[in-house]
Amino acid sequence: MEVEDILHNVKNDILDFKTQNPDWIVMIRGSTATGKSKLSVLLADYFPVEIISADSRQIFRYMDIWTDKISKDITDRIIHHQINIVNPDENYTAWQWQKDSETLITQILERWRIPFVVWWTGLYIDTLYKNFSMPEVEPDYSYRDILYKMEEETPWILHKKLQEIDPEEAMKLHPNSTRHIARALEIYEKTWKTKTESCIEQPVKWPILMIWLRREKEMANMKINRRIKEMFKLWLVDEVKMLLNKWYNLEHQAMNWIWYKEIVWYINWEYDLEKAEELLKRNTHHYAKRQRTWFRRYILDSHEFPKKDVIYKLYNLD
Repeated sequence: MEVEDILHNVKNDILDFKTQNPDWIVMIRGSTATGKSKLSVLLADYFPVEIISADSRQIFRYMDIWTDKISKDITDRIIHHQINIVNPDENYTAWQWQKDSETLITQILERWRIPFVVWWTGLYIDTLYKNFSMPEVEPDYSYRDILYKMEEETPWILHKKLQEIDPEEAMKLHPNSTRHIARALEIYEKTWKTKTESCIEQPVKWPILMIWLRREKEMANMKINRRIKEMFKLWLVDEVKMLLNKWYNLEHQAMNWIWYKEIVWYINWEYDLEKAEELLKRNTHHYAKRQRTWFRRYILDSHEFPKKDVIYKLYNLD
């Protein structure tokens, strides 16, 4: 079933949900290359919506090609929020995203419109779906530098440290998820409370219609490969060069991520363009796999511990 074929069923789901809930939100979720943005834009032709991006990369200015940002002709027609709000050398935490998005949702509902939260960053969506009471801990970059140096000298040492302090949070994170592990250690360093103790799940603030889009692994990987080739045609290398010329580099959180760091390595003559494309595909496939693993937790959760004010709909794409 393709996205257009799903449209009819989702429209009916929205109409049914609307009759039961005066103030509510729609979440459209799925891993990379499952058609989330396309579906949200198609639905905007039928409903008065404003879209909130829950993508931790689309928040950054100047980073357009690899984040696959919505084109200007669409954003001129449909209001999009949480895109291009910070520079690549600035920090923007999940706590900030939660607070800003809750404000936006309230404003959108006051305009008698429907908030559509479209996402692929699980931590962002958890702040609404699980309504965490998150700690207001500002980033401490000096402390993070110490942690990153420790990890560089002894791989996976931070994960072992987190296992001792907060085993529940450590179970959720792969040992290579250095940034997320460092954040959990940072919270403990500043508050003497673990992230598990600090991030307490609460009832949702608004009823949620959760639309899941799932695509078979082989088809998803095929679409990822096609998208990466298209990125190169759209001058991905030139975009990275532009960012480097603006003095953004791999020390900045926004740049030290798949798609950008591989191109930086190519620009620095560490390998050729063919190798860069090969690494992009491989690393994106690995990232999509981690997303699918993350999403399976939601599916399991919806079956075993269904939330009172959340309606779950799962659609499999061809």
